Amino acid sequence: MYFQAPLFLVNNTMFKSLFFFLIISITFYSYGQKMPFIKTEKAIEDIENMVSKFEEIHYNPYFKTSQSDFVNYKLKSYSSWKLDSISFKEFMATGMKLSALLSGGHSYMDWQNPKIMPLILSYHYIPFTGKLSTDSKTLTVTKSGHSRIKIGTKIQAINGINIVDLYKECASYIGGIETFKNSGCEKVFPLYLFFNDKLKAPYSILCDNKEEIETPGLSINELIPFINDNNAQQNNYSFKIIDNEVGLISYNSCTGYKEFDQFLKTTFKEIKKKKITSLIIDIRENSGGNSALNDLLLVYITTKPYRQFSGRFWKVSEEAKKAYASNPVYEKNEGEDFMKEYMNTPNQEVIESFDNSLTYPNCSRKYFNGKTCFLIGPNTFSSANFLADAVKTYKISTLIGAATGENTNDFGEQISFSLKNSGCKVYISSTYDIGANGDKTVFEPVYPDVEVNSNVLEFATDWIKMNSAKKNENDKLKQKDGL
Repeated sequence: MYFQAPLFLVNNTMFKSLFFFLIISITFYSYGQKMPFIKTEKAIEDIENMVSKFEEIHYNPYFKTSQSDFVNYKLKSYSSWKLDSISFKEFMATGMKLSALLSGGHSYMDWQNPKIMPLILSYHYIPFTGKLSTDSKTLTVTKSGHSRIKIGTKIQAINGINIVDLYKECASYIGGIETFKNSGCEKVFPLYLFFNDKLKAPYSILCDNKEEIETPGLSINELIPFINDNNAQQNNYSFKIIDNEVGLISYNSCTGYKEFDQFLKTTFKEIKKKKITSLIIDIRENSGGNSALNDLLLVYITTKPYRQFSGRFWKVSEEAKKAYASNPVYEKNEGEDFMKEYMNTPNQEVIESFDNSLTYPNCSRKYFNGKTCFLIGPNTFSSANFLADAVKTYKISTLIGAATGENTNDFGEQISFSLKNSGCKVYISSTYDIGANGDKTVFEPVYPDVEVNSNVLEFATDWIKMNSAKKNENDKLKQKDGL
């Protein structure tokens, strides 16, 4: 099943996207330009167009926020636009919040608009990001670009503004479940604060020990490596051996079918040659792509029949028809007959596509029969969430880490379009997908078998060494009994 990963999800794909987008912007835009504005009537026209597109394309646009509550919030936003024109930043912040109220993680208004690039390039950003404390009173720094702001420092306020209020404002730009919103916000917090007009450099940062740290903030040239954190060149998938005995596959993106197929052939050949008996598969930073890649992986580690999902509801719309017709991957994956049915179905109807059949893996010549585990977390999303769901449902392996960033029953297949007046790009889900167990009433993510919230890889390495030793011992006993 094909998905497009959300652009605000800062995983490997987003690192590359953000890095490339900002570098190109630096090349083509000059610094220090004035704030762009949009006519208020044109802003309202774009918002209304976006909402109507949600209602046209999305299977259930008001699943998260009731229609009456949404309309009240929208009208309240309009009432604050008292002048003939509003700033582009204010318009975009409103648009992102409204799309987040309607959306799962796959639907959103994109922040990447060329009209605000000069301002993004001239802005100075806070030099840290972090997570909210459990009591939501402070923010704990998880990454810092300032020598006096150490990882673990608790922040109370910036320029006298409560840090929790700032963080929650930024999180409101992101749709989806709370774990996904918080994980996404942590990574783009400095960037999303650009859209908050109350906060400007220089910054006075109040720590919980009452220490105040003054800083001019990070320039755009300093922000890029800070956000990318040397991960801009991270591969979609990689393999290494830990402590000469544990294999680690980092599966960071479900993209590149042929490339992944070749990667797996080479990797499992090496695993067999070096007699590796323990394998960790890390999908914590995998935001999805094409779930067919997951089948390529699973054939190496299981002989159990399984399915990644049980079916989907296809909302029929004119926008989706145009998108599906222009992308050959849909006919390839869904078949010519289904695409004809979709194109001939009246708009606003729903097509149910369910199949109880299972995938039966053909055992690879390089089949791995050692001990395995998967690492998951809040950035495990979309097609990667399908993989985690299949592993959990059919007990293919052990899941270690934290809950995934998406419910097993969720919305998918993005349709994109640009708003007429602002040029802002909007992505909207066009299907509702049901997870591996087929229960349409379940609204929860994939939970790990072993919950670990810090030092996950280190824990998993120790765990798999211990359990691999037990498995080897049990296998020897079985062989002995067989004799």
